[in-house]
Order: sequence, then structure tokens, then C-alpha cells
Amino acid sequence: MSHPAEKLARAILAALIGAGVKDVVYCPGSRSAPFAYALDAACRAGHLRAHVRLDERSAAFLALGLSKAGRSEEDGAESEPALSTLRPCLRPAPVAIITTSGGAVAELHAGVAEAKHSRLPLLVISADRPAEMRGVGASQTTSQPGIFSSHALEVLDLPAETASDQSLNARVRRLLAHAEGIPTGTPGPVQLNVAFREPLTPEGGSITPVPFLLEGESTKVLRAPTPRVEWKEAVREGMRTLILAGDGADPDASIWASRAALPILAEPSSGLAWDENAIPYQQSLLSGPLARSVEQVIVTGRPTLSRSVSMLLARTDLRLVVIDPSPEWTDVSGNAALVAPGLSAPCEPVSCDQGSWLEEWREAALEAGEKITRLVEDEPLSVLGIAHTVMAKDTRTLLLGASNSVRAVDLVGRAGAKRLVVANRGLAGIDGTLATGIGLALARGEAVTILLGDLAFCHDAGALAIPAEEKTPDLLIIVADDSGGGIFAGLEHGLKENAPTFERWFATAQPTSIRELAAAYGADYREAHTRAELSELIGEEGKGIRILRVPCSRPSALAAVKAVCRRGEGSRPMRAEMRPIAEE
Repeated sequence: MSHPAEKLARAILAALIGAGVKDVVYCPGSRSAPFAYALDAACRAGHLRAHVRLDERSAAFLALGLSKAGRSEEDGAESEPALSTLRPCLRPAPVAIITTSGGAVAELHAGVAEAKHSRLPLLVISADRPAEMRGVGASQTTSQPGIFSSHALEVLDLPAETASDQSLNARVRRLLAHAEGIPTGTPGPVQLNVAFREPLTPEGGSITPVPFLLEGESTKVLRAPTPRVEWKEAVREGMRTLILAGDGADPDASIWASRAALPILAEPSSGLAWDENAIPYQQSLLSGPLARSVEQVIVTGRPTLSRSVSMLLARTDLRLVVIDPSPEWTDVSGNAALVAPGLSAPCEPVSCDQGSWLEEWREAALEAGEKITRLVEDEPLSVLGIAHTVMAKDTRTLLLGASNSVRAVDLVGRAGAKRLVVANRGLAGIDGTLATGIGLALARGEAVTILLGDLAFCHDAGALAIPAEEKTPDLLIIVADDSGGGIFAGLEHGLKENAPTFERWFATAQPTSIRELAAAYGADYREAHTRAELSELIGEEGKGIRILRVPCSRPSALAAVKAVCRRGEGSRPMRAEMRPIAEE
């Protein structure tokens, strides 16, 4: 006979399986033990893939990486077909993460906040003690329901007496629908708090091996079609128009650009950087005269990388159209003339004037690219040169760390083979980068390259602690080691008058030996000191986790790279501190 805790854990997993969840991250603990036994049975039966991790903070970002890998529409809820046929339509996959009670739940908060702002369907399942144990000094007990505050879209608190019936399945399925933004809305994290009474182990020490199937059909929730405004209603013809694509951009922007002959300025993680109409070197081009001719901008996704983009969107003399299904659409300056959840592609033929507008941007990008390549090659090896080499030589799925790494790729432009490029741009922090990459590699079943700085590497080094019985992914981790927070050197904090405070309060260089850290985690370690060495090591095939440290200087050509399109400024050197690279 099954204990109530065993039955409840099993019924919750059955509901997730019925809803199409494939991956569950599990953090060990006693109060969450009923889930451990149920997961073991579900994994042995082939219903779920479980990933066991010790550190809850790192585990949360592992779950985000699993989600970012995506799933095709046929694997999940039904929806309308996308306009675009140029790329597979992938949605972030729903992923569950299970923890024990107490501080373990709080450790998830950074990942939950990133999921909220990246719009990723994360289901936090927090095991809990019975409600009467709250507020009376019981061990490992706190008020867990709602612990994530506004970052959780919905919270379901299940008492220990909850019946394991069809009603429970419907409630769990409804909660997961909130996470996926179904039938309408925006994806994000939700919390399922589950109280268990002892006993927490099944009779005989293992769960009864019966199928994880509910009686009757599981609740099926269909995704509503995204309402689309007609092109003529949203976009004014005859205006010099740009499409600006940030992280999470609508893939149909490819069709808008193709049919209307519009240039796309695409951030690296937008999914549109290799589009036929994508124009590289956006930060440089937006500082030049061509940008001043822009009269209308269509924004999709969340462009957050550079001040040049922020300054463009803050202009009051251009018309701003935002395409976003979320009420948290991108419009920092409040200038949007129209906001719509979706946009239909134009049907009318493109005018000659519009085609020449696109060619102007292509020609400007070609000229800028030649100048930028020379600048990067002439300076000592920095994150710019590393990014340039990685984009030209590497072909793997690429995860970019925050701060300088993602911005350097944006500055030097796309090159080489088309590949998936991912970044945590929800809150744009350096935390969880390695864990996200591990999740991405495990979900995709292929090698992934991570490009990040030394601080981001040290911040998340614990993610490399993979339990002995868990699968080790194939990862190439390229660490651009510029002795601390190099991004701040390109901000006001890096000005000469602030030099006395810079190294201690901003750069925060770490004495950690990355070589010894790699050895401690059983990872292969190499170093590259030149672009040629870096190129050669990138080309090597390998299994498991490989760490490639590239000692480098802080970039001296940032300002010059960003200024190549300013009249008369592209060929003379400029100091990095004259113009900041980023907001933070």
C-alpha cells in the first residue's frame, strides 16, 4: 500500500508527463525524498530525464539552459503556424526543478528572476513541511508559498492532505499552462509548493513500478493564435524603416524584412543575426550618419545591449512600432506610437526606394566591417579579437556570457557558419552562465561553446560539480581573462581620474588559478596566447568539459570600433575610456 506522500509525488509527476514535460532538475533533500523515488521510477520507465545537482542556485540556471534549448511545436501545445518557413519554430521547453524545504528554495531566486525576464516556462516544485510547522521554530521551515514574490506568475500551495486524483492533475496542468503562457499570455516561472507528511520513503525502499498514467485523458490546453495587426495598419509606407531585433525576437521578422526589403539590426541572441537582411555592426552603424536618416523603427524582442540602441529608441523624431505579446514590451522612453502582439507581413510589392534603403545599409556594413577587422587585428589580443576568432572559426552552438562577451560579438559582427547563439539577457547578469551552457548541451545532445569572462567563470565555477552518476556534457569553455571586470574600464568608472578606486572596487581581479580549478573538476585545460593558437584549439574535437583560458588585455579599440562610421573618425585611434561600451 502506497503512503500519501508517495502517491502525491507520483501523481504530480504523472501530470507533468501528461503535459509534455521532458526534463526535471532535482536537488537532493529529505523532505523532497518522495519525488526522488518517483523520479527514479519515471526515469527507469523512460518517461522523464532527470538531472541531479547539489547547488540549487546553479541548478536553477541549468534548468534555464534546458528550457532555452527549446522544443518544436509538434512536441508541445498546438498553435497556429508561424509565417516564417526559413527556420524551425522552437519554443522554450517547460522544465521543472525540485528542491527540499527551507533555504534550498530561496537559493533558486536568481534563476527564477532570470526566467521571469527571459520569459522561460520554469516550474519550481518546492517540497515543504505541513502548514502547522510554519512559524513555530521547526527546522528547515519557512513561509515558502510566494517566496519568489512578483517573479512567479502563479503559485499553487498543496497541503499534505491533497488527494491524488483527476482534480490534482487539472490543477497542476493549469499551473503549467500559466508557465507556458497558454492559452494566452507570456511564459514565465511558477511555483508548486507541496507539503509532505512522514513517512517520506515508500514501503520496502522503492516505489511500486506501475505505469505513470492517469485514468482518463489528461487536460489538453491549446495555445491561442497570436493576434496580428495588418502591415498597413501598423507600418507607415514611404518612411525609412529599420527592424530592431533583440533577445526573444519574433522569428517572423525575417518575413517582414524579406517582403518589405527592410534592414534588420539583430543582436547576437535574437535568432536573426544570420538572416539575409541582417546588418552586422549595429553599434558602429548607429553612431554614423545613416542612422540619423531613420524615420521609423519596428522593435521585436528585447534589445538591451548598447547605448546606441537606447539612444535610437529615445528619439522623439521617429515613429516607433513595438511587436510584443507581453504587457512588458520594450519602450523605455515611452515613445511607442503603436504596440501589437503580432504583425502580418506585407503583401504589396516593394518600392525601388525601399530596396535602395536596404542596399545603403549593406554597403555601410561592408565598409564598417573592413575597418573594424583592421582595428581588432592591430590591437593587442583582447575580448574583441577573441570574439572575432570565435565567430569566424567555431561552428558549435554558442552561449555568450554577459558584460563584454556578448557585446564584443555584437561589435565585431557575425562571421563563419550560421549557428544558434544564446545568452541570458533577461536580467543580463553574469551569474549562472556555465550552468546554463551545461543545460543547453544536455538538452540538445551536442557540443556547446561558452564564451565568457574570468569573473563570470569564477562566479559560476560550482556548476562544474557534476555528480558522478550524471551525464557530463561536451563543452568548450573559452575564458577571456582580462584580470577582472573589464567592462567597467569602458564605462565612466574607467576614466583616468577614477584610477585610484578602479581596481579594488570595480575590476575585482581574482587570484583563482583556473588551471587548478579545472583539474579539481576533472576538466581538460589549455591556454591560448595568440589568435593563431586560439583558432587551432577551437578547431580541435574533444569530449567532456574543456576549458580554454585566453589571457588578454582590456580592449583598447572599443571607442574606435564604435566610431568607424563617424565622418573622419574611423581611421584614427581613440582611447577606450572616451566612449563606454555598455550601460552596466
